Amino acid sequence: MNVYSFDQNTGEFLGKITLGEGDRNPFNIGEFLIPANAVKKWPTVKAGENQVVIFNGSGWSLSPDFRGVQYWDDNGEQHQIEKIGELVPEGASLTEPMPEIYSEYGDGWDAKEVEAEVITEEASSEEVPT
Repeated sequence: MNVYSFDQNTGEFLGKITLGEGDRNPFNIGEFLIPANAVKKWPTVKAGENQVVIFNGSGWSLSPDFRGVQYWDDNGEQHQIEKIGELVPEGASLTEPMPEIYSEYGDGWDAKEVEAEVITEEASSEEVPT
């Protein structure tokens, strides 16, 4: 007999478990003992990209799954999605913002030239001990 297991915290489908003779109910040999967090009902849905199959207490369903996706908010702060069902907030960026120094000079500058100019500016503004 096959049963289908799920994570006890998230409900996420973990896989199929095949029960054998050792899993029979000793008080009713015609029944199997089903492990915790497993059901007889097989998942009737298949997850696509950024989806996960979850057991919702009565059946299987799909939920958005962006766990591990990093995004940057309007303030340039980095965040990572950690929970099933959590979405990238509207207006967030999936690409890291450019450091201020690069955006100040625009796209036409080579990064090494910009870095050299910054170092030169910093060196010229330092006081030389006498």
